[in-house]
Amino acid sequence: MRSLNFGKKGWYIIIFTLLIYWFSSTPADVLNVTVDGFALRFGMDSTNSLLIFAAVGGFVGIPLALVTGHIVSKKGVKKPGIILMIIMGVIWIIYGRCGTFMQYAVIATIISAISNVVNLVITQQIMSNWFPRKKGLALGWATMGMPLDSAVTVAVFQVLIVRFGLSAPFYMMFVITIALAVVMILTVKEYPEQANAFPDNEPITEEQRQENIRLFDEYKSPYTVKKLFVTKDFWLLIITFGFLFIGLLGAITQMIPRLTSIGFDTNTAVMWLTIASLVGIPASFVWGAVDQAIGTKKTVIVFSVIWTVMMLIATVGCGTMSMPVTICSLVMLSCLHGGLGNLMPSMVISIFGRYDFAQVNKMVIPFVVGIRTLSFIIIPVVLAMAGAGNEALGYRNVYAIFTVLAVIALVCSTFLSSKMIGKK
Repeated sequence: MRSLNFGKKGWYIIIFTLLIYWFSSTPADVLNVTVDGFALRFGMDSTNSLLIFAAVGGFVGIPLALVTGHIVSKKGVKKPGIILMIIMGVIWIIYGRCGTFMQYAVIATIISAISNVVNLVITQQIMSNWFPRKKGLALGWATMGMPLDSAVTVAVFQVLIVRFGLSAPFYMMFVITIALAVVMILTVKEYPEQANAFPDNEPITEEQRQENIRLFDEYKSPYTVKKLFVTKDFWLLIITFGFLFIGLLGAITQMIPRLTSIGFDTNTAVMWLTIASLVGIPASFVWGAVDQAIGTKKTVIVFSVIWTVMMLIATVGCGTMSMPVTICSLVMLSCLHGGLGNLMPSMVISIFGRYDFAQVNKMVIPFVVGIRTLSFIIIPVVLAMAGAGNEALGYRNVYAIFTVLAVIALVCSTFLSSKMIGKK
């Protein structure tokens, strides 16, 4: 089967990247079940102020993504990836032991910034290096890690917190993150030619392999900052995926509070998030397969249409406090979750190619991170405006804003280039 034809080394990279997608998504996803515990620990009545530091971390992640992207484009992805994961592992230990509001503010900011960079810069660079042509299918498998995090990790956090206390799941994340860093040190290669393998597992001659290695080492992309800033597709990519990611981040991180606002108890809300996210795992591959079959631009447009409809349904669900409508929007969200993660790098590769990807992506990601981080400002501000006891109304207004942004993203997606303008 074409969808399985990546070779042993290619599959190893896909599975490893899936795990990176999985556990770099954790800091945002587990806000669903951790902020209440921290609010109780700090003697606070509201969790809204705790969410702000995920936003602060997102903005801190902008210069961090710029610096990391620059290093990756010049020196490769492996060393920056290892360093960031080791730092993130150490931060997980400190995170779980935060005893004051100020400690939480600093640590939540740092881990949010680092996880954003790992989730977007490191994963996307590895996948673009290894799968420039089968990017849709390969990313379809790898980005299953994102709904897996929502399905599994949030539930595991909830169980560990209830049974062993708030700090317990944070120790687990330390072990997992450090283990992934060690695996990367010992076994992961920057690109397939370096591992005596082929891009996309499609055989090339020894002469082509050596030429590819030379290009990775010596190629100078013409896409300077100045040139990118006057390139139409650069801004269209930022607006399209930035606005879609605002809705994704807001919906995932606040899914359980949203469900409890219309009458679910916490355990039932976690159960529904888990069920819906499990549905989203195969959907991630489906989006990759559609990408490969009809082309990335058409897939992004179809995705944006469905995304807009889903946001409308979610708005209605919050406005009417309808459980069936809300559950329908939750399942749709999970089916779209992994798709967004793979369509963004796939679109960048489709337009700018394998060798210009690092240079372009290092500028696209900081802007997208900055835009999507606005979600952590929109939600607490809109909820506060609705007032205490009016959470359902507040979430309806939040999703109405997300719907407007989705429409703008849909319009921008139709103007994206259908042809590659960078180096293949």
